[in-house]
Amino acid sequence: MIRFYERSGALPGPRRRDNGYRDYSASDLDRARTFATFRNLGLDADDASRLAEQCATGQCDRTWEQLPPLVATQRALIRERMDGLLALDAQLASLQDALTAGQPDLPEPQNGKESLVVLCDCEGGCCGPCC
Repeated sequence: MIRFYERSGALPGPRRRDNGYRDYSASDLDRARTFATFRNLGLDADDASRLAEQCATGQCDRTWEQLPPLVATQRALIRERMDGLLALDAQLASLQDALTAGQPDLPEPQNGKESLVVLCDCEGGCCGPCC
């Protein structure tokens, strides 16, 4: 994974030994760990790269100043995804209840999204392809 980010420019490439092997310094490893931490928190590669570079060059105070709005944005995105997942779970629970009760009616699509699930309406008798 580190080579991908080196090729994309998000992380600088390390020095090379005479034999062509990469020679990572302690600073290179710290930068890569910091970058990975920010990526694991959901920050995009550009932001993670910039913040890790600042810390690697002794400007961690700038990183801590710039981090709060990025964290707030990330948390808002997570809340949005959670809301979507909760809505999906509610739809699935409704479908599960209907299927358990023997009434395979789909819940109404929400947010203008069409359902990808198609159930037969053969009302207990088999119409062929769905049963």
